[in-house]
Amino acid sequence: MATAHRVLRRNRRRFILPRPRVFRDRLNPLESLEEDEVYQRYRFRPASIIFITNGLSNTLSRDTGRNQAIPPLLQVLVFLRFIATGAHLRLVGDSLNISESSVGRIVKDVAGAIVQIFRHFINYPAGERVAKVMEGFRRIAGTLHCLSYLQKHERCCDRYRQRALNCTSKMISI
Repeated sequence: MATAHRVLRRNRRRFILPRPRVFRDRLNPLESLEEDEVYQRYRFRPASIIFITNGLSNTLSRDTGRNQAIPPLLQVLVFLRFIATGAHLRLVGDSLNISESSVGRIVKDVAGAIVQIFRHFINYPAGERVAKVMEGFRRIAGTLHCLSYLQKHERCCDRYRQRALNCTSKMISI
């Protein structure tokens, strides 16, 4: 009896078929959602998303010998969804039918591409503009204590900004 079971197990192993490849449907959410829904999910209007995608498409498009490369538009949408919601990679991937590991690579690649290409759009205020930004923040947040602390310790803030910039650039280069 035991030998019969061993023979059956050996025969089953020989005839096990490989797991079939799964090709997921990757629709364009900009076509299927209303403008307000796109804004609620990604915190950008469709025109802004297309502007960002056009700027990053050369960097994000890959010549791959595989069948299902993720298009630059979908990569930008994954990145914006991750940044807008702060959700885990798996949740972001599930919402757009992309694996968790692919979402991690996409977030890293898109963040690096944005820093590299849109460098002239991203800057910290300097000079007289700092006071205007702080005043605008005070009006929105309605707090005075943190602003007076920041004014007293402006040198510390400058050092903090430099450390944050260095840390961010190191994280993106990894």
